[in-house]
Amino acid sequence: MAGKTVSTLKFVGSISLGLLTGLSYTLSSLTVPTLLTLPSATSASKAFSNLTTLSLAHLRTLAGISSASFFIAYVLSPRSQKHPYLLWTSLFVAASGVTDLVLPATKKTVTSARTTKQKQRKSRQMDASYEVLGASDRESEASGEDIDEDVNGEEVREEMEGFMWTQVIRTCVAGTAFAMSVVGIWGDGAADMVIIEM
Repeated sequence: MAGKTVSTLKFVGSISLGLLTGLSYTLSSLTVPTLLTLPSATSASKAFSNLTTLSLAHLRTLAGISSASFFIAYVLSPRSQKHPYLLWTSLFVAASGVTDLVLPATKKTVTSARTTKQKQRKSRQMDASYEVLGASDRESEASGEDIDEDVNGEEVREEMEGFMWTQVIRTCVAGTAFAMSVVGIWGDGAADMVIIEM
């Protein structure tokens, strides 16, 4: 019974690790470079914001499932089958899951600059509303739209490139873990074959 559970956990861990590696590779090689070609900084910023929110949630979920599966498989394995590759794979997957937390320098710089600009925009908006008390609602809506489109393209590009390099590093770490898991599972199967032949 424990053998089936361990095998299932290894299978789930390997599949989710493969998905994690593929997702981070796709983000770094296809998605972010495509967003860099968008014509306006505003549309690129909105698309990138949505992308990071969704992708990081999926990446962390896959990393959590995979890391937990390999660690639980190690804990539940019989003493003779407690292979260290399960622990190493679990550690590598956990490291790939927190890559964006370890390397947030670009994101912090751009986020703090963006927060400062948003505060400046709000103060300008308040000043403008006091100066133009008699203006119509249509004019105030138009000025609000102009303020929303004031996005610095260089900051957006810098943030995207930082995210892209974080994904490249995550791909390397997750790919190493995936290779470890495949070789380890193959080794487990080869060991079982030798025992059966005897």
